[in-house]
Amino acid sequence: MKKGLICIAAAAFSFHALFAQPVITQNPQSRTAVEGRPVGFSVQAEGAGTLHYQWQFNGADIPRAVGRAISFVATSTRAGDYSVTVRDASGNASSSLPAQLQVQKRPFIVLQPRNAIVGEHQTAAFDVRLNESAPYSTIQWRHHSPQEPNHPIPPGSANGVNTFHLEIPNTSNNGTYNGLYWVCITNSVGWAVSRRASLIVVGPPRLTAEPQDRTVRQGGTASFSIAIALDAAGPKTRQWYKNGQPMPGKTGRVLTIFNAQPDDQGVYHCVVSSIGGTTTSYGAQLAVY
Repeated sequence: MKKGLICIAAAAFSFHALFAQPVITQNPQSRTAVEGRPVGFSVQAEGAGTLHYQWQFNGADIPRAVGRAISFVATSTRAGDYSVTVRDASGNASSSLPAQLQVQKRPFIVLQPRNAIVGEHQTAAFDVRLNESAPYSTIQWRHHSPQEPNHPIPPGSANGVNTFHLEIPNTSNNGTYNGLYWVCITNSVGWAVSRRASLIVVGPPRLTAEPQDRTVRQGGTASFSIAIALDAAGPKTRQWYKNGQPMPGKTGRVLTIFNAQPDDQGVYHCVVSSIGGTTTSYGAQLAVY
């Protein structure tokens, strides 16, 4: 009787060993990889006889991926779920839990911030655009000036997933805002630093010579002139006035009055404008006798 029970138990064990599914003892692990770098997955399983493996990507078999481990170069098209089916010699199969592959690019700046020249009390802005390498861990704008070397400043607003915008409102040319601006950006696999863009804040035009009072004979010629100091504001506009009224077409550095008559008597001044503001010259008196 005992011998029969032993034979039955042995047969049951052999049946179980023959038809039991393979056991996966360690599933593939999810990971994040850098685009262009090697990445791989592996599985550990136990079962009767020789085990056979078939890897799947997003549920579809991967050709020739029939080993215990797979490796390949990470690209954005290969991001997704990876799993493996394990079969024994009898055809019994078990499937692993899916492992997710996230492929992230290193940050790379495709649009650098540009140098800016703005007038007093205007808003300065810098823009940076990166490749598609989000999400980002840190976004830090920095400012360098003699007063504040390498000074961190609050980040601007993000216009898009990979675009960042820094605004500096109500600037002044007292030296606080002038200097270099750049941004440092990191994600889980790398970092990028933009070029240093300069900011120059300019004030109103500065006159180095102004109109002078003139007295001329009737029929004579009178002239008034100004000289403007060079600055970073670039082109400037000029407009001459007589007794507070603009003189049409009189926009040069020199105002000349030919054949002066008593009606030409009055006060003449020039208004000079640029992105930095407006400056009004001295009002020069013209007397005709």
